[in-house]
Amino acid sequence: MMGLDLRNYYKAALAGIVFVFLHSLRYFDFIGIDETIYGHISKLLALLLIALFFFTKGPRRTPGWFWMIALLVVPMFSFLPAWIENGQSPVQSVSAYLPFGLVLVYFILHKAKISPAELVRILTVIALVRIGIYVVQQFTYPNYLFAFRQEGLNASGVFTGIEVRSGIYRYYIEDTYLSMFLVFYYLQKTIKRRRSSDLILFGVGLVGVYLDQSRQFMVSTLAAILFVLFFASKIRYKGWLVLGLSSIVAIILLNSEKLFEDLIYMTQNDLSSDNIRLLAYTTYGLEFWGGPLSVIFGNGPVGNSGYGAQVQHYYENLRLYHADVGIVGAANLYGVVTVLLFLAFMVFFVFRNWRKLQMHLKMYYLAMLVNIPLVTIYTQNLNWFVFFGFMLYLSDRSIMRYDRRMRMLRKSKTDVAEAKA
Repeated sequence: MMGLDLRNYYKAALAGIVFVFLHSLRYFDFIGIDETIYGHISKLLALLLIALFFFTKGPRRTPGWFWMIALLVVPMFSFLPAWIENGQSPVQSVSAYLPFGLVLVYFILHKAKISPAELVRILTVIALVRIGIYVVQQFTYPNYLFAFRQEGLNASGVFTGIEVRSGIYRYYIEDTYLSMFLVFYYLQKTIKRRRSSDLILFGVGLVGVYLDQSRQFMVSTLAAILFVLFFASKIRYKGWLVLGLSSIVAIILLNSEKLFEDLIYMTQNDLSSDNIRLLAYTTYGLEFWGGPLSVIFGNGPVGNSGYGAQVQHYYENLRLYHADVGIVGAANLYGVVTVLLFLAFMVFFVFRNWRKLQMHLKMYYLAMLVNIPLVTIYTQNLNWFVFFGFMLYLSDRSIMRYDRRMRMLRKSKTDVAEAKA
């Protein structure tokens, strides 16, 4: 197909990819962002990526291409019940959903043939910058420049400050998966080549996960590591590695009262009394549906409409967020079909290609699966979806590398057999 060859503009494509990701991160949730301008830029970038998808040379049928297109397109069926049952016009739905087109950066990675090592370096630097901001702002409060949940008057006119858990200021800076990436990737590298720099980056990633003070991300990170290590068959010194990690966990548990005092209290409180997340599950799982079509395809994206105003009321006044109830929130927005599609992706892409995926990718997908009761990667948070596109690209390259190695091995065996004959 005729069109622009992005391989000839490698550095420009790389710079564009970095910009798209930083934009999806809201520039680390810089407090000076103008929401209107930010929204317009998101839509313009999405339109540009759509144009590049159609009018540039390069592969479209990559190992994960079908799933990427499906995960982007299937939620659009929610536009119909949003219109018929919730009174939100298709134009309003398109406008609200358009920024999710930023995930098409996945195809730009393929078309420009971005080196996986280059992408890893970029993600490492961005993750380190994010953690660095978190560390610095622990000491600068009440002065800060980056925060998703800023202090100020809430919808009820009550002043709310920056949340503090276990002595840590929680700025909710997007995206915890960056810290988890450092943990997963550099644990893999530490196992493979045992360099001190890899071990340090692994440790920094753990610090980043801790600074977020998010229970589900801590649990999913640990669960993914232990599961993959336990079932891995080609790790040298696996016994020592598991023993070392178990020792770290034991030390953390012995000091858990100091390290996680607020998290422990919150968990006990959640288990012993009604909590807002349970109310969100009830609301979005059992009550807030426009009709039978919305159950199948979802209520639709939250647009500038009466339906959107009602959801915003739930967000701002009742603190009932779709993003807090994971797969239930995803189903409420984009239907049972989207949930089934996600599960099909896990079965027919991830687990079918399990042996072809690098260890850090296995950990990522397992963590994603563990998180689904509370967090879903796509449809709710733009940055999670774009980061998912990066991981899918690395998965494609891992699968392609494995298949190429197997073809060469088979060819070698055939040549040897013919030589003997």
